[in-house]
Amino acid sequence: MKHKSSRIISLTILYILIIFGIFVIQFTIGKTFYYTIGAMTVSGRDEVDENGKRIPLLPLHIVSNGLDFYITDQTPILAKTTGNEDLTLKVLDYKKTDNSFSVICSNDVLIDFTSYLSETSDSVKISVSMPSEIETVYFPWKLTQSSRLERQDEQIFLRYGKDRFVFRGGYGFGNSDDSTEFPHLILSSSKKTAFYETYVQSESLDFDAIQRIPIASEEEYNKTKQLFRENALEHFSSVISAKNYNEELLTAYIAEKAYRGEYAKALASASASLLPKEKRTYISSTFYDNLVQNDKMLAANYRKKLSGIESGITKGELAVFDMEALIPFLINNSRAALIPALEKLAANSKQEALNSFFAVGLLEAAMDFALYFPNKQNIFMENSEKCETVLKESLISIDEGIYISADKKAIDTEKTLQAASVLIRYGSSYPDKVAWKAVGQALYSSIFSLGGGSPALPSSFDIQGDKAKKLGLMANDALILYAEKLYPAAIRDNPHYPHAESLALKSEPGIWAWTSAQEINVLKNDAKIFSFRISSKTGNTHYLIIRGIRPFYRIQIHGLDFRTDPRFEIYNSSGYVYDERTRTLLLKMKHKKDDEDIVLFLGRPPEPAPASPAVQEGTAGENRAANGNPAENSGSAEAKTDSSNTDNE
Repeated sequence: MKHKSSRIISLTILYILIIFGIFVIQFTIGKTFYYTIGAMTVSGRDEVDENGKRIPLLPLHIVSNGLDFYITDQTPILAKTTGNEDLTLKVLDYKKTDNSFSVICSNDVLIDFTSYLSETSDSVKISVSMPSEIETVYFPWKLTQSSRLERQDEQIFLRYGKDRFVFRGGYGFGNSDDSTEFPHLILSSSKKTAFYETYVQSESLDFDAIQRIPIASEEEYNKTKQLFRENALEHFSSVISAKNYNEELLTAYIAEKAYRGEYAKALASASASLLPKEKRTYISSTFYDNLVQNDKMLAANYRKKLSGIESGITKGELAVFDMEALIPFLINNSRAALIPALEKLAANSKQEALNSFFAVGLLEAAMDFALYFPNKQNIFMENSEKCETVLKESLISIDEGIYISADKKAIDTEKTLQAASVLIRYGSSYPDKVAWKAVGQALYSSIFSLGGGSPALPSSFDIQGDKAKKLGLMANDALILYAEKLYPAAIRDNPHYPHAESLALKSEPGIWAWTSAQEINVLKNDAKIFSFRISSKTGNTHYLIIRGIRPFYRIQIHGLDFRTDPRFEIYNSSGYVYDERTRTLLLKMKHKKDDEDIVLFLGRPPEPAPASPAVQEGTAGENRAANGNPAENSGSAEAKTDSSNTDNE
């Protein structure tokens, strides 16, 4: 019996020595390193092989505020392919910079940990780079001894000391894989970036942290915009097939198809015959003609806008800045004399009188003023700091999104998209304002995230809940904005959507075009000649309303002289009508090449030259037929057809 007890004791001691030996061997092989990188500490080992190459060893620990991201032989990094194959990734190398630590793995996978510090929060960004055949990467994590998980208002936090920490970017302790003994952070092809950071209450949103959240990234913004385009086009096509369309839908459909190089195909399936002339306005006139009538409607609309601006200035209302593209509008309509009154209004404005959208309008006015008057004092820009303060106070963080509200009670969908556009431009125009570009991108992606992939959104959302605890959004579905209504606000980079294009910077104030051309460039502008180039795809037919054109006695299109004809729209060729009283040129362009030059000979015709010898009548007729000279286009032999139906087929 005594012999048996001694044997048990001996075996126990032996096992302890073996385990201790393994432990000692494990932690004496290679060189130990320890780094402090911002809000995280990194510890591990590596060794140098016989060729002098550094080889990473396990375990590795990346610890930040109570959370340990770690790798061991027993808990490696895992991956799943698009073919649903499970992979165990091998660690090949480590890479350290001043603010980041990267783990380089087999199968071309790299996981990067980047630390950010600010006065109000600590943040660690975890991002993955992986080939297209890898769908998901799983990185193990665990709590440190001094941390614990807490649940409040259906959200899970990590409590570490006095602070609470959360995952952002579509992640969280509740939706990462924490159901097993060894939980993992899941990074996928659709969500490649997560943030582990200090929890900041909604009312004290950390502005500097916005540009680091995934929804504020340019990648997410571009992906969101492209998804809207795809879903919107599918919606347009479906509605047209069901014959339940309106003018806005047909216009957006043709514009998007033109952007994709399918203008002719779009006109074939959404021809002018789908809408009777009485239901067409200037909105679709660049595709569907009827320019004379639609020019009157456009002029009436602009007179109404000008009246509203003048009234707002007279009353000293900051709401005048709520109008989009205010400065270009005044310059185009020869009302630049109103700009000093706007400057005075901006200079005298009180911060408490500004709301978020007035502030956005002031920033847009500042950028446009700098564009049109680069050498003048920019009073609008001098008030930009005041606008930024108002905007920062108007931003709200709800769940994973960033939103803007004028009253902290509701979120306006269209105004959010307008604000996003201005802030992206503001942040892109000035290097020290780059954070505002991220804010604009976040606003854009956040508002569309509320639609769940649909190209339609409610016109507004009500803000509900207690901001000290958790805020939420309730869709106000009394009015739904379908894709055709959202399109011009959401897609700003499509020149084929009918729009007002100012030619003031290329020529002189007061000249502008209502157009869907790819581009318009002024080639020459002097006392005798005004020439410009219109760009569109060869074979395309489109229509333009051009304002501010001085009287001319001769016009050349395609290098040929053209005569005016009130029936110009019905011919299967280019043509025009000019209204000298309003200085408006109504122009139909049927492109024989991508870039077409139009030359206007200004003023009165020169004195007639002495008569030249007569030319045989037959020869002149043959020349006219050979050249297809459209100077007599009212009597042209070309077929009189509705070109909006046939020109582009």
